[in-house]
Amino acid sequence: MSIDFNAPEAHSCAAGFSSAWFAQLRDRRQPVKASELFHARRFIDRSGVAPLLNDALRQTRKSNAGRVRTVTPYALFVGMTLAAFRNHGRVVLAEVIDLLAYQLTPTARAQLSLPVWPDTAAGFEAAYQAARRVFHACESVMDPSALPKRRLPRAEALRLEQDADHEQLAVRGQLLVEVTNRIVEASLTPARRMIEERWDGSVAVDATPIRTFSRGVSTTDALTSTNPDAAFYVREGDHRDPSDTPKGSEKAKRAKKAKRALYGYEATLIVTGATSDTPRGEMPLPAQTDEHQLPALTLAFTVHKPGHDPAGNAVTALRNVRRRGYTAGWLAADRAYNAAVPETFHIPVRDLGYRPIWDYRIDQLGIQDSHAGALLVDGTWYCPSLPELLLTTTADILNKKIDKATWHARIHARATYRLRPKAAPDPRGARRMLCPAAGTHPTVACHLKSRSLGKGNHLPVVDITPTPAGPPAICRKESLTFSRDVGIRYWQELDHGLAPWVHHYFRLRNRVEHFNGYAKDQEAVERSRTRRIRGIAAQSLLLAFQIAHANHRKLTAWLSTLPTEAQPARRRPSNRHKPKNPRDWTPKGYLPAPSPES
Repeated sequence: MSIDFNAPEAHSCAAGFSSAWFAQLRDRRQPVKASELFHARRFIDRSGVAPLLNDALRQTRKSNAGRVRTVTPYALFVGMTLAAFRNHGRVVLAEVIDLLAYQLTPTARAQLSLPVWPDTAAGFEAAYQAARRVFHACESVMDPSALPKRRLPRAEALRLEQDADHEQLAVRGQLLVEVTNRIVEASLTPARRMIEERWDGSVAVDATPIRTFSRGVSTTDALTSTNPDAAFYVREGDHRDPSDTPKGSEKAKRAKKAKRALYGYEATLIVTGATSDTPRGEMPLPAQTDEHQLPALTLAFTVHKPGHDPAGNAVTALRNVRRRGYTAGWLAADRAYNAAVPETFHIPVRDLGYRPIWDYRIDQLGIQDSHAGALLVDGTWYCPSLPELLLTTTADILNKKIDKATWHARIHARATYRLRPKAAPDPRGARRMLCPAAGTHPTVACHLKSRSLGKGNHLPVVDITPTPAGPPAICRKESLTFSRDVGIRYWQELDHGLAPWVHHYFRLRNRVEHFNGYAKDQEAVERSRTRRIRGIAAQSLLLAFQIAHANHRKLTAWLSTLPTEAQPARRRPSNRHKPKNPRDWTPKGYLPAPSPES
């Protein structure tokens, strides 16, 4: 009979631990090897979370009176690391205590300043209480919520949130992000040099749901859930529960039809991606030569209510990544992010040095902005004389007005009218854009730019529509300066739909989706039984160990595919998936393969 460490008696201190349960726990013990303890201690030392929490705990103490802790934060986190690496990232406090109290050698316990507890149910209860107190003390100093973790009347919960010291809660939230991501960073530090050598700084951001053990309740109920920091995750839309919106709004009217998938949180992950140096319009590197590429690893994460400020949480995680010294490259994000207000996502992301790549909703396609006569269409700046047929190309295929081949032909024809960058952006992000009829190698012929005439019959002729005010500024000048904020909500460096965009965007998006699936399958991050403790701080802390273990497993598997000076690779890299040609992609799937006759 196997023991269930998540059973109620494993966490109930009021009723005590049953003798039968404790006997099963004792039968499962395995002495901690010296090498295990060494790696666990080195992991926590690398993270630096113990001094950080000790300082925070010291600041919250009113005096030096009281008993000395029998379990220090350092010892607790070493035990949590041991438990995580023994159980696929899962950290259960009862098992952590059994490791620290009874599976360490006397010398190891002395190194961690742990007392000796009797090997009885009563002795285990005493050890559990000591560790439980220090765990809740640590998570309380980084809890960004003002609500106690129990059911409350709605009015009282609202009063507590309004009367809370929001500046102090913000400080706690910053500490939570710092502590949890230091744990994640500790899993990457051993391979940090190789990561920086083989990775160009490109990342993907995405949010994945994580379930809580507490049962969710509707916002119309008189009492809150026992985990009031969480909310329902809705699969459609922006994942926010429609009932948690102002009454009378259009979204509130759809509350009854919403498919609530689970009650819990969302974890916004920043995952490494490999884009490679693929030339514009060319095929990506074949899978057989791709074995040295870095695997999908989580660099940082934040935990929050589903659908609540996804852009702000993504920026918080990205800032943590940059603060730890990682370079910035391409950034792939889904439609939930580019629909955000520029001040909350687009501007901070570009300030951090990232170059966004994203897709658009059907209502965002077509003309998105204009500047000095130039048109921003599907994220790219074009000549004001772009044929009307090409303005709605992508919207037309999504509305089934044209077929794949027609879309493919039009999207490439549209590239001829694109404004070209004349130079790299200046330190303020402003960029100089060249008219397509200007320069020594024009792509269109225009009578306003005499040098573009006579370059060949293959160039399409631009016919400027006369207006009382005369031609727009982009037509009167060879080039024009576009400040960083012009069209920043939709503009991106790569042309939407063309091969470079397809290659970069889907390669990065596939990485983050891969890590989400891997963590759910291997580390069970979505399951509630792996994190029974209530509260966003406790959930974030336990999730950090699961993500760190997922990183560790992926790095270990990847490093075994790399040859060293001493020995060849111990395993072959996986090349099961043959990359598709990005030039054949359309919003409705890939173009059919040509027939042998053609």
